[in-house]
Amino acid sequence: MRKRFQTLALTLFVCALLSPVAFAGVKTKMVTFNTDVKIGETLVKKGTYKASFDDKANELTILNGKKVIAKITASLKDLKGSSSYEAKYTTEKDKNGISWLTGVNVGGKLATINADKADNSPASAVQ
Repeated sequence: MRKRFQTLALTLFVCALLSPVAFAGVKTKMVTFNTDVKIGETLVKKGTYKASFDDKANELTILNGKKVIAKITASLKDLKGSSSYEAKYTTEKDKNGISWLTGVNVGGKLATINADKADNSPASAVQ
């Protein structure tokens, strides 16, 4: 009986240790865009959205409730000197004055968008 209890306790302990690893693939954060931003080919109106980064698929998804507004390829980078509790994002304006989303803070990490735009100027802003 004691051997069975020890086996069960060990199994539960291992499951408890491994459970965060199973959920570590997706990071989410609420973000408020102060202006309209373009994400890929999608224009996202200013407002509050949920930004979700899936590190297995390397995709950043912007959701309004459960509705997917935009999805784009991105990569995750460390944010240095910034609070993970503030919803921050970065943009670049092109020569036509359109703000392109270049990164979103998803809990202490910056999901950076891997999109090269030929008519994008290097004027960037941090929100």
